[in-house]
Amino acid sequence: MPPTVSAVRHGRVYGRAVGGPVVLDARTGADMPTKPEVTPVLVTEYTGLVLDDRRLYSYPAGG
Repeated sequence: MPPTVSAVRHGRVYGRAVGGPVVLDARTGADMPTKPEVTPVLVTEYTGLVLDDRRLYSYPAGG
């Protein structure tokens, strides 16, 4: 089953799959080497915003 996409930024697709949050390479669809702990709804070059239980959190964006 494909993941539900939550955000796209700079060649990465962020989403949630059955096993939890995922980051995919936008060109190939391959898993990115880092294991995300959250699913952002918006990503900038510095921050990923995560909406959880109607609260907004920010996390440093990885590169």
